[in-house]
Amino acid sequence: EDDILQRVGASDSDDSDNDDTSDSQSTARLAPIHTGVKRVNLMELVYGTTEDGSLASSVDTDDRIKPVSAGGEIDEGNLRKFFITNPGDSDDEEGSADEEEGDAGDFEDLEAGSGSEDEKSGSGSDDGASGSVDDDESEEEENEFGLPADKMKKLKNKFDRVYDSDDEDGEKKDFYQQQKDVLQKYVDDTRTEMDELATINYRWAGEYVKVVIEDMPYEFMQGLDPTLPIVLGGISNEEGLSLITLRIKRHRWYPKILKTGDPIVVSVGWRRFQTIPTYFMNDRIKNRMLKYTPEHLHCSAAIYSPYIQPGTGFCAYYMKRAHNFGVAATGTVLENSQAIDVVKKIKLTGLPEKIHKHTAYIKRMFNTSLEVAKFEGAAIKTVSGIRGQVKKAFGNNGVFRATFEDRIKASDIVFLRAFHTIPIKKFYNPITSLLSVTYMRTIAEIRRSKNLAVPNKKDSHYKPIERVVKRFNPVRVPKALEAELPFKSKTKQVKTNNPARAVVLDKEDKR
Repeated sequence: EDDILQRVGASDSDDSDNDDTSDSQSTARLAPIHTGVKRVNLMELVYGTTEDGSLASSVDTDDRIKPVSAGGEIDEGNLRKFFITNPGDSDDEEGSADEEEGDAGDFEDLEAGSGSEDEKSGSGSDDGASGSVDDDESEEEENEFGLPADKMKKLKNKFDRVYDSDDEDGEKKDFYQQQKDVLQKYVDDTRTEMDELATINYRWAGEYVKVVIEDMPYEFMQGLDPTLPIVLGGISNEEGLSLITLRIKRHRWYPKILKTGDPIVVSVGWRRFQTIPTYFMNDRIKNRMLKYTPEHLHCSAAIYSPYIQPGTGFCAYYMKRAHNFGVAATGTVLENSQAIDVVKKIKLTGLPEKIHKHTAYIKRMFNTSLEVAKFEGAAIKTVSGIRGQVKKAFGNNGVFRATFEDRIKASDIVFLRAFHTIPIKKFYNPITSLLSVTYMRTIAEIRRSKNLAVPNKKDSHYKPIERVVKRFNPVRVPKALEAELPFKSKTKQVKTNNPARAVVLDKEDKR
């Protein structure tokens, strides 16, 4: 403490003698001194000490209390150096080095007094050197994040690799360029590895190769056109055959609607093939078969073909173009499946053979008892609206026993409404441009080629419905029952004794 006060007094005397060099000398002499064991008492610096070394009392503060910059020449920055504890906040390297040295625990003897300026400057330089060494050692041991130096170095290297640019020009690459560099590096590594494998024959994309295919059909060479390119390849994941569900719509410019069962050519992806579609519509319960496609609506179709990616678009046409516009339908692929349940509505009719109260035996609806067993429990109904149910087979000729809500008549017709599953026709015929392949024809084309007329079935014709009005006998109530009925429910017979009189009109009445 005495040395610090001595420096302050010396700076005041020097400032009075030499005004030009006062700032530099005071700055050099007022370098803060921090020790590791013995710390500076701020109260002694502010209020000073007595001759015996004790702290001045607060009674005689007028004579004792003096500021450190007694001469008024020391600015606020020099005074702040006495209170600096963080080496990073000080601009003086020597002060930071001395503070680090104090943290390391070194002790400096302050009783030796002050020597010449050269000795002080030499000692200051030595202290600065030692302080820098201690600073490095302290940074190796611990930094401001509290991590070891080796770990901080690894983190810094990782940060440099991620965020620093590798270009020589110093331009930072964007994400797209970085990805291109990664792919290019992958290709280069692959080429390097493949070049080492001399036993594998491979060709890179863009090279010209010669392909020799053995056992080619003669028809292919006969119809080959060298000016047309030929695409070689295979679709490995689309080789198996399955049932495909399509969403199809007749093209607005095609004049006719499409019929179920007529073979049609489907062009999808790299393939063209002929198949037999089955059109249907889903009513949220079942897939009901359609004989013809709707006029202006979408419908579904089931075909048999190789696997097709769902969502792929396609177009369909017939082999023989009978109209000006060739595209018959367009649509998309919905799904691939192994089974599609398409049902068709059927209506079976029968006649009563025997009637016994609410039970009746029905004939001419089934042919065998096996068919009856398939429809056991099915609901049936008469033309008059009496509902019933199929029970058991009676004999082997298709007659079965049924029960009804009420007694039916012998003239009633019993019918059964049901749905029959339609099997999907598994037909797949690939279309080849350079090979002669036999294609399936429609039924209409076969009839035209053989001059066959359309079969005429009388049962298929629509006939006018003639319903005979039935006359029922009047209701006859037994006399015993009628006697027990209340008066309002009895039959009323009004008898009059007055015979009917003839009315003769006069001339005036006739008018």
